[in-house]
Amino acid sequence: MFYPPMIGYLVVTAVCVFLVMYQRRKPIARNTAIGIRTRYTLMSEAAWQAGQRAGSPYLIAMAAIGLSHAVALFGVELANATRIGHVASVLGWVLIIICAVLAVRAANAAARTAGP
Repeated sequence: MFYPPMIGYLVVTAVCVFLVMYQRRKPIARNTAIGIRTRYTLMSEAAWQAGQRAGSPYLIAMAAIGLSHAVALFGVELANATRIGHVASVLGWVLIIICAVLAVRAANAAARTAGP
């Protein structure tokens, strides 16, 4: 019953881990496909790099939330605790959305200070 949210959490975790690891190994060039893409981060290469670095801690938090909630939902599935599973599932997505908003805010602030 809780397998679709578990898969969603694992996809979010994989994407966040990929972005953070790739950014740390070789900075992602400004593009319109991957990364934190906003009006401010796309203004220049310096703004893009500053925005990606500023958003990375929130991506790490999103990966941790996704992985921990996937494991929790697996435990809920084994224990057949439906009510706890519903609460955990919704709570995880709310936390991920909050982290995504904070990542965008941090990236925009860093991009604005980096300038064109």
